[in-house]
Amino acid sequence: MSATQQVDVVVLGLGAGGEHAARKLAEAGLRVVGVESRLVGGECPFWGCTPSKLLIRASDALAEARAADRLSGEVTVRADLGPAAARIREANHDWHDVSHAGPLEEAGVRLVRGHGRLDGPGRVRVTTDDGVVELEAARGVVLNTGTAPAAPPIDGLAGTPYWTNREVVHVTEAPASLVVVGGGPIGAELAQAFARFGTSVTLLELGERLLGPEEPEAGELLAGVLREEGVDVRTGVEVTSVRHDGRFHVVVDGATRTADQL
Repeated sequence: MSATQQVDVVVLGLGAGGEHAARKLAEAGLRVVGVESRLVGGECPFWGCTPSKLLIRASDALAEARAADRLSGEVTVRADLGPAAARIREANHDWHDVSHAGPLEEAGVRLVRGHGRLDGPGRVRVTTDDGVVELEAARGVVLNTGTAPAAPPIDGLAGTPYWTNREVVHVTEAPASLVVVGGGPIGAELAQAFARFGTSVTLLELGERLLGPEEPEAGELLAGVLREEGVDVRTGVEVTSVRHDGRFHVVVDGATRTADQL
């Protein structure tokens, strides 16, 4: 183990906020170390905003094409998730953070890749592939550790190959059938997108309507739109258990629904 390294500021986590803070601090002349365990740039460019919107835009094109017969004549549509998946890979450099890490280092930030944790006032201990790096910040530590997808406490769910937003953006082929648990914005938009790609989608929501925190009219309107597009929307239902044997068997209010993916 090397001696403790003295710096001005350690930024623990280089998602959007940490990336911006580290750059600005370095540009101000401080000695800055940024610690990141996954990808510099964080959730939005790699697993959230950017890939999800590319998927949604591709599904929008399918919806527009299917509506063309009402305006322009008959159109034949063959849905294929492959081009959308390729665009997602291209946009984030196949899940490589060179477009984020490079400019950060050019600004003067030293990047340490590994899992960091606080080890006392102003002290950060980072476990890397090459060993432990100990840092001591004279000015302070910026905490920007981010979040991870939260799975609901459903019996049997843990250990099954279910998707969160992080797995969905790697998908290259639409499943034949899909159960989506949760009728918030992300669940609803993914349900709609996969339905447009030809997947048989069931959307399950514990609350009495979709988009629970929003105005009631918004959830009611969205449910109607999704049903028109072929999504089986079920509100006021509870998923009590999940089993996987190559397919997912989801118990909902005592009845079992089976799908290729969850």
